[in-house]
Amino acid sequence: MHRFFVAHDILAPIVTALQAQMPGSDASSERMMNTGSERSFCVTLPDKIAHQVRDVLHLGEGEQLVLLDNSGDEFLVAIVKSGRAGVEVEVLERRRGKSESTVRIVLCQGLLKSARFEWILEKGTELGVAVFAPMLCRRSMAGLEEAGSAKIQRWQRIMQEAAEQCGRARLPELLPIRPLLHALSDIPRGALAFMPWEEEHGQSLREGFEGRATMGAEPTTVVLFIGPEGGLMAEEVMLAREHGVQVVTLGARILRAETAALVAVANVMYALGG
Repeated sequence: MHRFFVAHDILAPIVTALQAQMPGSDASSERMMNTGSERSFCVTLPDKIAHQVRDVLHLGEGEQLVLLDNSGDEFLVAIVKSGRAGVEVEVLERRRGKSESTVRIVLCQGLLKSARFEWILEKGTELGVAVFAPMLCRRSMAGLEEAGSAKIQRWQRIMQEAAEQCGRARLPELLPIRPLLHALSDIPRGALAFMPWEEEHGQSLREGFEGRATMGAEPTTVVLFIGPEGGLMAEEVMLAREHGVQVVTLGARILRAETAALVAVANVMYALGG
């Protein structure tokens, strides 16, 4: 079933009406009110989504789709009117969406060329990354530090489309671009932080988790630091160690930056059941 994120204010009146009609109700069990009710709850889709529904997907009256407002809830709706003037849908059900992973991954990614960074945003969203934190490293390509509003909007759109495709009910957070030092200084208390580095030949990522497990602490937030195309410099790795980051290896083969990011995320999810 097709899924679309919409602005919160589009569905806010529906939520308010539901709360007034069914005080104390839980969205996880709110199968709608419209059935057998004199009042229906309808919304008009934004123009871009209406175009997608009507002209690209060719969905007609009676067909269903899911709207999301980034609250964690899903709104099952059915098309009741479709024409050049717009597309109107009736809300059939409000339900709890898929819960986010119990593992909160913060991916601090050294800036890459646009296509590669966008690929990480897309695939990282599919894998369950909670926060993307683009960062400037010593070997980041010149000119990448400035991201205008158009580029930020494009990045947000890539994450949104990936979240719609993979069934997430909440969007990942995208932090502003900042230097590596700022990202290191912002590691949450109690988080487990790793920096894969091609020059590390001792501890693996798996061993880092095993060492944590023996201490009886199960991390819920994992921060991953991935370097840019040119890799991380020894001085940057030393700085990371000083901030409590575990430097690890991802194996014998040297991976491209975008590959290393997704391999690390997938391994974290596998190791911690996310």
